[in-house]
Amino acid sequence: MTALDPNAQQQQHKGRRRRPQGWLRWGAPALIGVAVLASVILLVGAFKGLSEAACAMEPRALRAALPAAVPQPGDSRSGTSTFFDLAASGGSGCSYDGPPADGMYLALGFDEFSGGAACGTYFNITGPNGNTVRVQVIDACAPCAPGQIDLSEKAFSQLADPDAGIIPVTYRAVANPAVPGPLKFKVEEATPYYLALLPINHGNQLTKVEVDGGNGWQTTSRRGDGYFTADAAGGGPFRIRVTDLQGHVTTVSGVNLSSGSTASTGVYMYSGSGGGTPTTKKSKSPSPSVTPTPKRTLTLPPAIAATDAPNQPAAGRPDATSSVVAEPQQC
Repeated sequence: MTALDPNAQQQQHKGRRRRPQGWLRWGAPALIGVAVLASVILLVGAFKGLSEAACAMEPRALRAALPAAVPQPGDSRSGTSTFFDLAASGGSGCSYDGPPADGMYLALGFDEFSGGAACGTYFNITGPNGNTVRVQVIDACAPCAPGQIDLSEKAFSQLADPDAGIIPVTYRAVANPAVPGPLKFKVEEATPYYLALLPINHGNQLTKVEVDGGNGWQTTSRRGDGYFTADAAGGGPFRIRVTDLQGHVTTVSGVNLSSGSTASTGVYMYSGSGGGTPTTKKSKSPSPSVTPTPKRTLTLPPAIAATDAPNQPAAGRPDATSSVVAEPQQC
Protein backbone atom coordinates (compact mmCIF):
# COMPACT_ATOMS: atom_id res chain seq x y z
CA MET A 1 0.00 0.00 0.00
CA THR A 2 1.34 3.43 -0.92
CA ALA A 3 1.98 5.70 2.08
CA LEU A 4 -0.18 8.79 2.22
CA ASP A 5 1.43 12.20 2.03
CA PRO A 6 1.92 13.62 5.57
CA ASN A 7 0.16 16.84 4.62
CA ALA A 8 -2.76 14.85 3.28
CA GLN A 9 -2.90 12.85 6.48
CA GLN A 10 -2.84 16.07 8.52
CA GLN A 11 -5.71 17.49 6.49
CA GLN A 12 -7.70 14.29 6.96
CA HIS A 13 -7.16 14.38 10.71
CA LYS A 14 -8.08 18.06 10.86
CA GLY A 15 -11.25 17.29 8.97
CA ARG A 16 -12.20 14.62 11.46
CA ARG A 17 -11.50 16.86 14.42
CA ARG A 18 -13.54 19.70 12.94
CA ARG A 19 -16.61 17.64 12.24
CA PRO A 20 -19.45 18.75 14.61
CA GLN A 21 -20.06 16.19 17.33
CA GLY A 22 -23.65 17.13 18.05
CA TRP A 23 -24.74 16.92 14.44
CA LEU A 24 -28.30 15.79 15.26
CA ARG A 25 -29.18 19.25 16.46
CA TRP A 26 -28.59 20.61 12.95
CA GLY A 27 -30.89 18.07 11.48
CA ALA A 28 -29.73 15.14 9.39
CA PRO A 29 -31.65 16.26 6.24
CA ALA A 30 -29.91 19.61 6.15
CA LEU A 31 -26.45 18.09 6.42
CA ILE A 32 -27.26 15.46 3.82
CA GLY A 33 -28.31 18.25 1.45
CA VAL A 34 -25.09 20.14 2.11
CA ALA A 35 -23.06 16.99 1.54
CA VAL A 36 -24.81 16.29 -1.76
CA LEU A 37 -24.27 19.89 -2.93
CA ALA A 38 -20.59 19.74 -1.99
CA SER A 39 -20.19 16.45 -3.85
CA VAL A 40 -21.77 17.92 -6.98
CA ILE A 41 -19.44 20.95 -6.82
CA LEU A 42 -16.40 18.73 -6.38
CA LEU A 43 -17.44 16.47 -9.28
CA VAL A 44 -18.07 19.41 -11.61
CA GLY A 45 -14.68 20.87 -10.75
CA ALA A 46 -12.98 17.53 -11.24
CA PHE A 47 -14.58 16.95 -14.66
CA LYS A 48 -13.74 20.50 -15.72
CA GLY A 49 -10.12 19.97 -14.73
CA LEU A 50 -9.98 16.68 -16.59
CA SER A 51 -11.58 18.25 -19.66
CA GLU A 52 -9.09 21.13 -19.68
CA ALA A 53 -6.20 18.70 -19.22
CA ALA A 54 -7.51 16.57 -22.09
CA CYS A 55 -7.80 19.62 -24.34
CA ALA A 56 -4.25 20.64 -23.48
CA MET A 57 -2.97 17.14 -24.21
CA GLU A 58 -4.98 16.61 -27.43
CA PRO A 59 -2.54 18.27 -29.88
CA ARG A 60 0.37 16.37 -28.38
CA ALA A 61 -1.58 13.12 -28.44
CA LEU A 62 -2.54 13.67 -32.09
CA ARG A 63 1.04 14.44 -33.04
CA ALA A 64 2.20 11.31 -31.28
CA ALA A 65 -0.44 9.14 -32.95
CA LEU A 66 0.02 10.43 -36.51
CA PRO A 67 3.09 9.98 -38.70
CA ALA A 68 5.35 12.98 -39.17
CA ALA A 69 3.97 15.29 -41.84
CA VAL A 70 5.56 16.18 -45.15
CA PRO A 71 7.83 19.24 -44.73
CA GLN A 72 5.90 22.34 -45.80
CA PRO A 73 7.01 25.45 -47.71
CA GLY A 74 8.65 27.88 -45.33
CA ASP A 75 9.88 25.03 -43.12
CA SER A 76 13.66 24.94 -43.57
CA ARG A 77 15.31 21.80 -42.20
CA SER A 78 18.95 20.91 -41.72
CA GLY A 79 20.18 17.38 -42.22
CA THR A 80 22.41 15.19 -44.31
CA SER A 81 22.21 13.69 -47.76
CA THR A 82 23.48 10.59 -49.51
CA PHE A 83 22.72 9.60 -53.12
CA PHE A 84 21.20 6.62 -54.90
CA ASP A 85 20.21 5.27 -58.30
CA LEU A 86 16.48 4.73 -58.77
CA ALA A 87 16.77 1.77 -61.14
CA ALA A 88 19.27 -0.03 -58.90
CA SER A 89 17.09 0.56 -55.83
CA GLY A 90 14.12 -1.31 -57.30
CA GLY A 91 12.00 1.53 -58.69
CA SER A 92 9.89 4.40 -57.45
CA GLY A 93 8.04 4.15 -54.14
CA CYS A 94 5.56 6.61 -55.68
CA SER A 95 4.81 4.12 -58.51
CA TYR A 96 6.22 6.38 -61.24
CA ASP A 97 7.43 4.59 -64.35
CA GLY A 98 10.89 6.13 -64.01
CA PRO A 99 12.85 9.17 -62.87
CA PRO A 100 11.97 12.68 -64.08
CA ALA A 101 13.45 13.61 -67.45
CA ASP A 102 16.02 15.96 -65.88
CA GLY A 103 17.33 13.25 -63.54
CA MET A 104 16.84 15.48 -60.48
CA TYR A 105 15.01 13.51 -57.83
CA LEU A 106 14.76 12.86 -54.11
CA ALA A 107 13.83 10.12 -51.66
CA LEU A 108 12.57 11.14 -48.23
CA GLY A 109 12.73 9.12 -45.02
CA PHE A 110 9.58 7.24 -44.10
CA ASP A 111 8.37 9.88 -41.61
CA GLU A 112 8.60 12.77 -44.08
CA PHE A 113 7.39 10.59 -46.97
CA SER A 114 4.25 10.23 -44.84
CA GLY A 115 2.58 7.29 -46.53
CA GLY A 116 3.01 8.64 -50.06
CA ALA A 117 1.70 12.15 -49.27
CA ALA A 118 5.03 13.65 -50.40
CA CYS A 119 4.93 12.02 -53.86
CA GLY A 120 5.29 14.51 -56.70
CA THR A 121 6.26 17.47 -54.51
CA TYR A 122 9.41 19.53 -55.05
CA PHE A 123 12.26 20.56 -52.75
CA ASN A 124 15.14 23.00 -52.96
CA ILE A 125 18.31 21.46 -51.54
CA THR A 126 21.30 23.62 -50.60
CA GLY A 127 24.66 21.94 -50.15
CA PRO A 128 27.94 22.81 -48.44
CA ASN A 129 29.25 24.56 -51.56
CA GLY A 130 26.30 27.02 -51.48
CA ASN A 131 24.65 25.64 -54.61
CA THR A 132 20.90 24.94 -54.62
CA VAL A 133 19.16 22.31 -56.74
CA ARG A 134 15.46 21.65 -57.39
CA VAL A 135 14.40 18.00 -57.05
CA GLN A 136 11.15 16.02 -57.16
CA VAL A 137 10.11 13.48 -54.53
CA ILE A 138 9.67 10.11 -56.22
CA ASP A 139 10.68 7.58 -53.57
CA ALA A 140 10.92 6.68 -49.88
CA CYS A 141 14.27 6.00 -48.25
CA ALA A 142 13.94 3.00 -45.93
CA PRO A 143 17.37 3.23 -44.26
CA CYS A 144 17.32 7.02 -43.86
CA ALA A 145 17.37 8.28 -40.28
CA PRO A 146 15.27 11.34 -39.36
CA GLY A 147 16.77 14.39 -41.08
CA GLN A 148 18.53 12.33 -43.75
CA ILE A 149 17.53 12.51 -47.42
CA ASP A 150 18.67 10.61 -50.50
CA LEU A 151 19.35 12.50 -53.76
CA SER A 152 19.96 11.31 -57.27
CA GLU A 153 23.66 11.22 -58.09
CA LYS A 154 23.17 14.00 -60.64
CA ALA A 155 21.66 16.31 -58.02
CA PHE A 156 24.23 15.32 -55.38
CA SER A 157 27.13 16.03 -57.74
CA GLN A 158 25.98 19.66 -58.09
CA LEU A 159 26.32 20.08 -54.33
CA ALA A 160 29.52 18.13 -53.64
CA ASP A 161 31.93 15.55 -54.99
CA PRO A 162 30.13 12.17 -54.96
CA ASP A 163 33.23 10.70 -53.31
CA ALA A 164 32.17 12.56 -50.16
CA GLY A 165 29.36 10.01 -49.75
CA ILE A 166 27.38 12.04 -47.22
CA ILE A 167 27.13 15.82 -46.88
CA PRO A 168 25.32 18.40 -44.73
CA VAL A 169 22.34 20.00 -46.49
CA THR A 170 19.41 22.31 -45.93
CA TYR A 171 16.16 21.25 -47.57
CA ARG A 172 12.94 23.19 -48.09
CA ALA A 173 9.66 22.33 -49.79
CA VAL A 174 8.61 24.60 -52.67
CA ALA A 175 5.16 26.15 -53.07
CA ASN A 176 3.64 26.29 -56.57
CA PRO A 177 6.62 24.74 -58.39
CA ALA A 178 6.77 24.68 -62.16
CA VAL A 179 5.50 21.37 -63.48
CA PRO A 180 6.98 19.58 -66.51
CA GLY A 181 3.66 19.06 -68.28
CA PRO A 182 -0.13 18.76 -68.00
CA LEU A 183 -1.87 16.52 -65.52
CA LYS A 184 -1.60 12.81 -66.19
CA PHE A 185 -3.33 9.90 -64.53
CA LYS A 186 -1.61 6.55 -64.45
CA VAL A 187 -4.27 3.85 -64.03
CA GLU A 188 -3.57 0.61 -62.23
CA GLU A 189 -7.15 -0.61 -62.50
CA ALA A 190 -10.36 0.90 -63.84
CA THR A 191 -13.62 -1.04 -63.60
CA PRO A 192 -17.13 0.05 -62.62
CA TYR A 193 -16.37 -1.50 -59.22
CA TYR A 194 -12.83 -0.35 -58.44
CA LEU A 195 -10.58 2.48 -59.55
CA ALA A 196 -6.91 3.08 -58.71
CA LEU A 197 -5.21 6.07 -60.34
CA LEU A 198 -1.96 7.97 -59.79
CA PRO A 199 -1.92 11.75 -60.42
CA ILE A 200 1.26 13.01 -62.11
CA ASN A 201 2.52 16.60 -62.64
CA HIS A 202 0.52 18.17 -59.80
CA GLY A 203 3.43 20.07 -58.19
CA ASN A 204 2.14 20.81 -54.68
CA GLN A 205 1.16 18.23 -52.08
CA LEU A 206 -2.32 16.89 -52.83
CA THR A 207 -5.00 17.06 -50.16
CA LYS A 208 -7.91 15.54 -52.07
CA VAL A 209 -8.65 13.65 -55.28
CA GLU A 210 -12.29 13.20 -56.27
CA VAL A 211 -13.71 11.18 -59.16
CA ASP A 212 -17.05 10.91 -60.92
CA GLY A 213 -17.44 8.14 -63.46
CA GLY A 214 -21.22 8.35 -63.66
CA ASN A 215 -22.14 7.60 -60.05
CA GLY A 216 -21.59 11.09 -58.63
CA TRP A 217 -18.54 12.59 -56.95
CA GLN A 218 -16.55 10.30 -54.68
CA THR A 219 -13.52 11.16 -52.54
CA THR A 220 -10.72 8.68 -53.08
CA SER A 221 -8.42 7.16 -50.47
CA ARG A 222 -4.65 7.48 -50.71
CA ARG A 223 -2.53 4.33 -50.75
CA GLY A 224 1.04 4.28 -49.51
CA ASP A 225 2.40 3.87 -53.04
CA GLY A 226 0.90 7.11 -54.35
CA TYR A 227 -2.28 5.68 -55.88
CA PHE A 228 -5.75 7.02 -55.04
CA THR A 229 -8.57 4.47 -54.97
CA ALA A 230 -12.38 4.46 -55.04
CA ASP A 231 -15.06 1.78 -55.11
CA ALA A 232 -17.97 1.81 -57.57
CA ALA A 233 -16.94 5.11 -59.16
CA GLY A 234 -18.60 4.15 -62.46
CA GLY A 235 -17.45 3.26 -65.94
CA GLY A 236 -16.61 6.74 -67.24
CA PRO A 237 -15.85 8.95 -69.01
CA PHE A 238 -14.58 10.50 -65.78
CA ARG A 239 -14.49 13.86 -64.19
CA ILE A 240 -11.49 14.20 -61.88
CA ARG A 241 -11.11 17.00 -59.36
CA VAL A 242 -7.68 17.52 -57.78
CA THR A 243 -7.07 19.82 -54.78
CA ASP A 244 -3.64 20.76 -53.46
CA LEU A 245 -2.28 22.19 -50.23
CA GLN A 246 -1.97 25.71 -51.70
CA GLY A 247 -5.70 25.87 -52.46
CA HIS A 248 -5.66 25.13 -56.20
CA VAL A 249 -8.63 23.09 -57.40
CA THR A 250 -8.38 21.75 -60.94
CA THR A 251 -11.19 19.77 -62.58
CA VAL A 252 -10.72 17.72 -65.74
CA SER A 253 -13.76 16.43 -67.62
CA GLY A 254 -14.22 13.69 -70.20
CA VAL A 255 -11.24 11.55 -69.16
CA ASN A 256 -11.25 7.99 -70.46
CA LEU A 257 -9.49 5.66 -68.01
CA SER A 258 -8.56 2.05 -68.67
CA SER A 259 -6.50 -0.43 -66.69
CA GLY A 260 -2.76 -0.31 -67.35
CA SER A 261 -2.90 3.00 -69.25
CA THR A 262 -1.76 6.56 -68.65
CA ALA A 263 -4.11 9.38 -69.64
CA SER A 264 -2.60 12.79 -70.44
CA THR A 265 -5.29 15.42 -70.05
CA GLY A 266 -3.76 18.50 -71.66
CA VAL A 267 -4.84 20.50 -68.58
CA TYR A 268 -2.24 22.03 -66.27
CA MET A 269 -2.70 21.78 -62.51
CA TYR A 270 -2.80 25.51 -61.81
CA SER A 271 -5.17 26.35 -64.72
CA GLY A 272 -8.49 25.73 -62.96
CA SER A 273 -10.39 23.34 -65.22
CA GLY A 274 -10.60 21.88 -68.69
CA GLY A 275 -11.99 19.01 -70.69
CA GLY A 276 -10.97 16.20 -72.93
CA THR A 277 -8.25 13.58 -73.04
CA PRO A 278 -5.74 14.42 -75.79
CA THR A 279 -3.76 11.20 -75.40
CA THR A 280 -4.20 7.90 -73.65
CA LYS A 281 -1.36 5.42 -73.75
CA LYS A 282 -0.82 1.98 -72.37
CA SER A 283 2.05 1.61 -69.95
CA LYS A 284 3.70 -1.08 -72.08
CA SER A 285 2.44 -0.48 -75.61
CA PRO A 286 1.34 3.02 -76.71
CA SER A 287 -2.06 3.33 -78.33
CA PRO A 288 -3.12 5.84 -81.02
CA SER A 289 -3.79 9.39 -79.91
CA VAL A 290 -7.34 10.43 -79.19
CA THR A 291 -8.63 13.67 -80.71
CA PRO A 292 -9.01 16.24 -77.94
CA THR A 293 -12.31 17.93 -77.21
CA PRO A 294 -12.44 21.70 -76.62
CA LYS A 295 -11.18 22.75 -73.21
CA ARG A 296 -11.68 25.78 -71.01
CA THR A 297 -8.86 27.32 -69.04
CA LEU A 298 -9.38 29.79 -66.21
CA THR A 299 -7.06 32.79 -66.09
CA LEU A 300 -5.77 33.41 -62.58
CA PRO A 301 -4.79 36.89 -61.33
CA PRO A 302 -1.14 37.81 -60.64
CA ALA A 303 0.12 35.92 -57.69
CA ILE A 304 2.74 35.11 -55.10
CA ALA A 305 6.07 33.54 -55.88
CA ALA A 306 7.27 30.28 -54.38
CA THR A 307 7.41 30.38 -50.60
CA ASP A 308 10.93 29.05 -50.59
CA ALA A 309 13.46 31.71 -51.62
CA PRO A 310 17.04 30.38 -51.72
CA ASN A 311 20.06 32.62 -52.22
CA GLN A 312 20.34 31.58 -55.84
CA PRO A 313 17.84 30.13 -58.32
CA ALA A 314 17.38 26.39 -58.21
CA ALA A 315 17.84 24.30 -61.32
CA GLY A 316 14.60 23.89 -63.25
CA ARG A 317 11.78 25.92 -64.76
CA PRO A 318 10.41 29.14 -63.24
CA ASP A 319 7.76 28.51 -60.62
CA ALA A 320 4.06 28.71 -61.39
CA THR A 321 2.21 31.29 -59.32
CA SER A 322 -1.26 31.64 -57.90
CA SER A 323 -3.07 34.05 -55.62
CA VAL A 324 -5.08 31.23 -54.06
CA VAL A 325 -3.48 30.06 -50.83
CA ALA A 326 -5.13 27.72 -48.38
CA GLU A 327 -5.71 28.84 -44.81
CA PRO A 328 -3.50 26.91 -42.37
CA GLN A 329 -5.35 24.19 -40.53
CA GLN A 330 -5.74 24.62 -36.79
CA CYS A 331 -5.33 21.62 -34.51
